[in-house]
Amino acid sequence: MEKYKEVPDDSLFYDLSPEEITLLFYLLGIALSQPLTVDEISLLANGLFETAQVMFVIAAQRSLVNDAISEQQDKEEKKSTEKLELEVKKLQDKIENLQKQINEWKR
Repeated sequence: MEKYKEVPDDSLFYDLSPEEITLLFYLLGIALSQPLTVDEISLLANGLFETAQVMFVIAAQRSLVNDAISEQQDKEEKKSTEKLELEVKKLQDKIENLQKQINEWKR
């Protein structure tokens, strides 16, 4: 399974401050509302709200998948590290045994 991108390569949203983003969406809301009737504004607002909810669910699921992938990778790295530590221990034991043999031959 492929991990979802958490940081885009290039994004307008990273170039703007929280205040600038707020102002952008504020102005967008006003601009979109100007030519519409009350019923059309209500319909558009509800549609955008539904869209936002779907996007929240998608973001949450992607985060869940990314966390699961990261956890699996961490487990695999831990296993790999444990295997390497075991191999190092075996090699150290062999070196110790060889050193004992060398010491016995020197006597």
